Amino acid sequence: MNKCIWCNKEIIANCSVSQLLTFKKLDPQIICEDCELKFDPIEMTKCCPNCHRKQMDQLICQDCLKWQKKYPSYFLKHDALYSYNEFGKKWMERFKFTGDVRVAKMVAERLSKAIKRHKEVDIIIPIPISNKSFENRGFNQTEILLNIAEVPFVTILENRSIEKNQVTKNRRERLNIVQPFFIKSELKDSVRGKNVMIIDDVYTTGRTILYAVECVLSGGARKVETLSLFR
Repeated sequence: MNKCIWCNKEIIANCSVSQLLTFKKLDPQIICEDCELKFDPIEMTKCCPNCHRKQMDQLICQDCLKWQKKYPSYFLKHDALYSYNEFGKKWMERFKFTGDVRVAKMVAERLSKAIKRHKEVDIIIPIPISNKSFENRGFNQTEILLNIAEVPFVTILENRSIEKNQVTKNRRERLNIVQPFFIKSELKDSVRGKNVMIIDDVYTTGRTILYAVECVLSGGARKVETLSLFR
Protein backbone atom coordinates (compact mmCIF):
# COMPACT_ATOMS: atom_id res chain seq x y z
CA MET A 1 0.00 0.00 0.00
CA ASN A 2 1.35 3.42 -0.95
CA LYS A 3 1.43 6.54 1.17
CA CYS A 4 0.73 10.09 0.05
CA ILE A 5 3.95 12.05 -0.45
CA TRP A 6 2.36 15.13 1.11
CA CYS A 7 0.34 13.95 4.14
CA ASN A 8 1.71 10.41 4.54
CA LYS A 9 -1.80 8.94 4.58
CA GLU A 10 -2.19 5.44 3.18
CA ILE A 11 -3.65 5.36 -0.32
CA ILE A 12 -6.16 2.69 -1.26
CA ALA A 13 -5.92 2.12 -5.00
CA ASN A 14 -9.19 1.92 -6.93
CA CYS A 15 -8.86 -0.45 -9.88
CA SER A 16 -11.33 -0.67 -12.73
CA VAL A 17 -12.61 -4.02 -13.98
CA SER A 18 -10.77 -3.57 -17.30
CA GLN A 19 -7.48 -2.96 -15.47
CA LEU A 20 -7.96 -6.11 -13.42
CA LEU A 21 -8.83 -8.22 -16.48
CA THR A 22 -5.81 -7.05 -18.51
CA PHE A 23 -3.43 -7.67 -15.61
CA LYS A 24 -1.70 -4.43 -16.55
CA LYS A 25 0.77 -3.18 -13.97
CA LEU A 26 -0.55 -0.01 -12.37
CA ASP A 27 1.59 3.00 -11.68
CA PRO A 28 1.77 3.56 -7.91
CA GLN A 29 -0.31 6.48 -6.64
CA ILE A 30 1.80 9.07 -4.86
CA ILE A 31 -0.83 11.58 -3.81
CA CYS A 32 -4.11 10.99 -2.02
CA GLU A 33 -7.41 12.34 -3.29
CA ASP A 34 -7.69 14.89 -0.47
CA CYS A 35 -4.30 16.43 -1.24
CA GLU A 36 -4.95 16.35 -4.99
CA LEU A 37 -8.05 18.46 -4.44
CA LYS A 38 -6.03 21.11 -2.59
CA PHE A 39 -4.44 22.19 -5.86
CA ASP A 40 -6.49 24.74 -7.80
CA PRO A 41 -6.27 23.98 -11.56
CA ILE A 42 -6.81 27.02 -13.75
CA GLU A 43 -9.90 26.80 -15.94
CA MET A 44 -9.44 28.17 -19.44
CA THR A 45 -12.86 29.84 -19.33
CA LYS A 46 -12.11 31.65 -16.06
CA CYS A 47 -8.75 33.30 -16.56
CA CYS A 48 -6.98 36.08 -18.43
CA PRO A 49 -6.35 34.76 -21.97
CA ASN A 50 -2.85 36.26 -21.99
CA CYS A 51 -1.36 35.25 -18.64
CA HIS A 52 -3.88 32.74 -17.18
CA ARG A 53 -4.51 34.84 -14.11
CA LYS A 54 -7.57 33.37 -12.41
CA GLN A 55 -10.69 35.55 -12.74
CA MET A 56 -14.39 35.19 -13.51
CA ASP A 57 -14.19 36.28 -17.16
CA GLN A 58 -11.91 36.01 -20.17
CA LEU A 59 -10.99 39.68 -20.47
CA ILE A 60 -7.34 40.67 -20.69
CA CYS A 61 -6.25 41.67 -17.17
CA GLN A 62 -4.84 45.08 -16.26
CA ASP A 63 -1.33 43.68 -15.80
CA CYS A 64 -1.29 42.32 -19.35
CA LEU A 65 -2.65 45.59 -20.78
CA LYS A 66 0.30 47.37 -19.17
CA TRP A 67 2.77 44.83 -20.55
CA GLN A 68 1.27 45.24 -24.03
CA LYS A 69 2.15 48.92 -23.88
CA LYS A 70 5.70 48.16 -22.79
CA TYR A 71 6.19 45.34 -25.31
CA PRO A 72 3.96 46.29 -28.28
CA SER A 73 5.75 43.94 -30.67
CA TYR A 74 5.43 40.87 -28.40
CA PHE A 75 2.12 39.13 -27.79
CA LEU A 76 2.23 37.45 -24.37
CA LYS A 77 0.64 34.01 -24.41
CA HIS A 78 1.45 32.50 -21.04
CA ASP A 79 0.28 29.07 -19.91
CA ALA A 80 -0.09 28.11 -16.23
CA LEU A 81 -1.33 24.98 -14.49
CA TYR A 82 -2.52 26.07 -11.05
CA SER A 83 -3.68 29.18 -9.25
CA TYR A 84 -1.19 30.15 -6.54
CA ASN A 85 -3.56 29.50 -3.64
CA GLU A 86 -2.65 28.87 0.01
CA PHE A 87 -1.88 25.21 -0.62
CA GLY A 88 0.26 26.17 -3.61
CA LYS A 89 2.28 28.47 -1.37
CA LYS A 90 2.71 25.73 1.25
CA TRP A 91 3.72 23.29 -1.48
CA MET A 92 6.28 25.74 -2.86
CA GLU A 93 7.67 26.42 0.62
CA ARG A 94 8.23 22.70 1.20
CA PHE A 95 9.66 22.09 -2.26
CA LYS A 96 11.74 25.19 -2.80
CA PHE A 97 12.83 26.30 0.66
CA THR A 98 13.00 23.12 2.75
CA GLY A 99 14.42 21.10 -0.14
CA ASP A 100 11.84 18.30 -0.19
CA VAL A 101 12.11 17.76 -3.94
CA ARG A 102 10.06 14.54 -3.73
CA VAL A 103 6.88 16.61 -3.81
CA ALA A 104 7.68 17.62 -7.40
CA LYS A 105 6.33 14.17 -8.33
CA MET A 106 2.87 15.44 -7.33
CA VAL A 107 2.77 17.76 -10.35
CA ALA A 108 5.17 16.05 -12.76
CA GLU A 109 2.62 14.26 -14.94
CA ARG A 110 0.40 17.31 -15.33
CA LEU A 111 3.41 19.52 -16.11
CA SER A 112 4.65 17.10 -18.77
CA LYS A 113 1.23 16.96 -20.44
CA ALA A 114 0.91 20.77 -20.39
CA ILE A 115 4.27 21.21 -22.10
CA LYS A 116 3.47 18.56 -24.73
CA ARG A 117 0.37 20.52 -25.74
CA HIS A 118 2.73 23.11 -27.20
CA LYS A 119 3.65 21.27 -30.38
CA GLU A 120 6.00 23.71 -32.12
CA VAL A 121 8.74 24.04 -29.51
CA ASP A 122 12.39 23.47 -30.44
CA ILE A 123 14.05 24.38 -27.14
CA ILE A 124 12.82 24.50 -23.54
CA ILE A 125 14.65 26.94 -21.28
CA PRO A 126 14.18 27.06 -17.49
CA ILE A 127 14.43 30.42 -15.75
CA PRO A 128 17.85 30.47 -14.06
CA ILE A 129 18.34 31.50 -10.44
CA SER A 130 21.14 33.77 -9.24
CA ASN A 131 24.45 32.39 -7.98
CA LYS A 132 23.56 33.55 -4.48
CA SER A 133 20.24 31.69 -4.54
CA PHE A 134 21.97 28.57 -5.84
CA GLU A 135 24.55 28.77 -3.04
CA ASN A 136 21.79 29.04 -0.45
CA ARG A 137 19.43 26.45 -1.92
CA GLY A 138 21.73 24.07 -3.77
CA PHE A 139 19.41 23.57 -6.76
CA ASN A 140 17.33 25.37 -9.35
CA GLN A 141 13.72 24.45 -8.55
CA THR A 142 12.54 24.80 -12.15
CA GLU A 143 15.23 22.45 -13.42
CA ILE A 144 14.24 19.92 -10.75
CA LEU A 145 10.59 20.14 -11.86
CA LEU A 146 11.56 19.50 -15.48
CA ASN A 147 13.91 16.65 -14.59
CA ILE A 148 11.28 14.85 -12.54
CA ALA A 149 8.70 15.43 -15.29
CA GLU A 150 11.26 13.95 -17.75
CA VAL A 151 11.18 17.06 -19.91
CA PRO A 152 14.47 17.83 -21.75
CA PHE A 153 15.78 21.38 -21.46
CA VAL A 154 18.82 23.53 -22.17
CA THR A 155 20.30 25.97 -19.62
CA ILE A 156 20.91 28.76 -22.09
CA LEU A 157 20.24 31.72 -19.79
CA GLU A 158 22.41 32.98 -16.97
CA ASN A 159 21.14 35.04 -14.04
CA ARG A 160 23.69 37.65 -12.98
CA SER A 161 21.44 39.36 -10.46
CA ILE A 162 23.01 40.50 -7.21
CA GLU A 163 19.72 41.74 -5.79
CA LYS A 164 17.87 40.17 -2.87
CA ASN A 165 15.68 37.11 -3.39
CA GLN A 166 12.42 37.65 -5.28
CA VAL A 167 10.40 36.14 -2.43
CA THR A 168 11.45 38.95 -0.09
CA LYS A 169 10.39 41.69 -2.53
CA ASN A 170 7.08 43.49 -2.66
CA ARG A 171 5.23 44.05 -5.93
CA ARG A 172 6.86 47.44 -6.66
CA GLU A 173 10.33 46.02 -6.07
CA ARG A 174 9.63 43.06 -8.36
CA LEU A 175 8.51 45.36 -11.16
CA ASN A 176 11.58 47.58 -10.79
CA ILE A 177 14.27 44.92 -11.05
CA VAL A 178 16.87 45.46 -13.76
CA GLN A 179 17.42 42.94 -16.57
CA PRO A 180 19.19 40.02 -14.83
CA PHE A 181 19.44 37.58 -17.75
CA PHE A 182 22.08 36.96 -20.38
CA ILE A 183 22.52 34.24 -22.96
CA LYS A 184 25.65 32.25 -22.10
CA SER A 185 28.46 33.31 -24.44
CA GLU A 186 29.13 29.76 -25.63
CA LEU A 187 25.43 29.37 -26.54
CA LYS A 188 24.81 32.81 -28.06
CA ASP A 189 23.57 31.38 -31.37
CA SER A 190 21.58 28.48 -29.92
CA VAL A 191 18.16 30.19 -30.04
CA ARG A 192 18.52 31.90 -33.40
CA GLY A 193 15.57 31.02 -35.63
CA LYS A 194 14.15 28.62 -33.02
CA ASN A 195 10.76 28.29 -31.32
CA VAL A 196 11.48 28.63 -27.61
CA MET A 197 9.51 27.85 -24.48
CA ILE A 198 10.56 29.50 -21.21
CA ILE A 199 9.53 27.72 -17.99
CA ASP A 200 9.28 29.13 -14.46
CA ASP A 201 7.81 27.89 -11.20
CA VAL A 202 5.60 30.90 -10.36
CA TYR A 203 4.36 33.81 -12.50
CA THR A 204 3.69 36.73 -10.15
CA THR A 205 3.96 40.11 -11.88
CA GLY A 206 5.35 38.83 -15.17
CA ARG A 207 8.50 40.91 -14.84
CA THR A 208 10.88 37.94 -14.61
CA ILE A 209 9.30 35.99 -17.47
CA LEU A 210 9.22 39.01 -19.77
CA TYR A 211 12.86 39.87 -19.11
CA ALA A 212 13.71 36.29 -20.13
CA VAL A 213 11.52 36.65 -23.24
CA GLU A 214 13.26 39.94 -24.09
CA CYS A 215 16.67 38.29 -23.73
CA VAL A 216 15.79 35.29 -25.92
CA LEU A 217 14.17 37.44 -28.61
CA SER A 218 17.28 39.63 -28.73
CA GLY A 219 19.22 36.41 -29.37
CA GLY A 220 17.22 35.83 -32.54
CA ALA A 221 14.49 33.43 -31.40
CA ARG A 222 11.67 33.13 -33.95
CA LYS A 223 8.88 32.57 -31.43
CA VAL A 224 8.76 32.51 -27.62
CA GLU A 225 6.10 30.88 -25.47
CA THR A 226 6.05 30.80 -21.66
CA LEU A 227 4.67 28.47 -19.00
CA SER A 228 4.67 28.30 -15.23
CA LEU A 229 3.46 25.81 -12.65
CA PHE A 230 1.59 28.49 -10.69
CA ARG A 231 -0.03 31.80 -11.58
